[in-house]
Amino acid sequence: MEKAFEYLDAPVKRVCGKNVPIPFSPPLERFVIPQVEDIVNAAKTILK
Repeated sequence: MEKAFEYLDAPVKRVCGKNVPIPFSPPLERFVIPQVEDIVNAAKTILK
């Protein structure tokens, strides 16, 4: 990765969890941890 950085055509985009403590409740986890839809949307944004 470090050696191929100059070959990127677009800036790096990070898809990660929010900067908050992870909740114990599984239903609340989906608001903190990136979901499949979040990852797909980020990939589509980069490809535009």
